[in-house]
Amino acid sequence: MKMRFFYLICSILFISINTYSQKKLDKFLNVQYKLGFAILNNGDTLNGPFEFNNCEKNYQILVYVNPTDFSKKAYNPQEVKFFALDSTYYLPKELKDGWVFVQLISNDKLGVYLYKRFLTTQMGSGSENQLMLEKPNGQYILVPLNNFFPFKFKVSDFFSDDEELSTKILNETYKRKDIIKIAYDYNNWLKEHNK
Repeated sequence: MKMRFFYLICSILFISINTYSQKKLDKFLNVQYKLGFAILNNGDTLNGPFEFNNCEKNYQILVYVNPTDFSKKAYNPQEVKFFALDSTYYLPKELKDGWVFVQLISNDKLGVYLYKRFLTTQMGSGSENQLMLEKPNGQYILVPLNNFFPFKFKVSDFFSDDEELSTKILNETYKRKDIIKIAYDYNNWLKEHNK
């Protein structure tokens, strides 16, 4: 009986020390936790805190923190149907460079997502926000929100199946700031043409 009690006390101390150490490490690394839920492809639902920071790793895996024992489990985008953190929804998408999570902006026939691209240059590393526009057939375009992207040529070409919209983009009736209007118009065009 004394031995069981001893093991119980040791286990509690170990868990407490481990939890305290993990919290210190998380604070040092500026790990942030957000409350939410995730629906996995196998049908399971996870509720509670998730580790999701502004770093490349967190856009390639979702880390769930078990609220009972503070253990962590990582899920790849291929294992997750979707998840929500602080009322923001994320979906997995396969891009040319592999699987990532993207933030849902509009879930119509033309999907609009916010993609956070991480990059490293000689000057340092950082991230760039891009809008991902995805047609019902899976064809997509990534539109950086900077002025170096040849917006009117690339985006008008992407929407060339809708000639009227493509022309509006080429003659600059619609510009970069009108990307949501462009998505709205294209969705209406898709509905009219039953695509």
